Amino acid sequence: MNNMLALGILVVGAFLIQSALGFFQIRHFGNEYNELKADGRVAIGKRAGKLTSGTIIMFQLDEEGVIIRGKKLQGTTILARFKPYNNFNGRLIEAIKAEDPDVLAEIKITRKTIMNAVTNYRMFINGEIIPEKESPFKELTKKITNIKFG
Repeated sequence: MNNMLALGILVVGAFLIQSALGFFQIRHFGNEYNELKADGRVAIGKRAGKLTSGTIIMFQLDEEGVIIRGKKLQGTTILARFKPYNNFNGRLIEAIKAEDPDVLAEIKITRKTIMNAVTNYRMFINGEIIPEKESPFKELTKKITNIKFG
């Protein structure tokens, strides 16, 4: 029984540590966003990595939609932090296309994240609602409920 108790304590401890570090990462995101938002509009692109690193890119924009500066968070752990990402400074966000050489020079997940930011900006400017991506748990639940037996 002592082994089960020790295992339970270990699992609960790991969960609490992960929750605390996740809280700090969310707070870090909020601080970085507020810093960019204080000086203009912000376009955000995100791409979750299921088994690979996830990526978030934030572009600070002027009134015309020109990228002033960017920040990128990329990593597989909750210890990842935003770093300057200025590869698109001076570019009109609406003019960025998937086939641009600057986009193609990036790794696949970063390309998708950049294009997600562009799409989100276009939808926002057109007054459309930006859809929220479903959580992996909800996607799994949908797949399981759609299985037909017999």
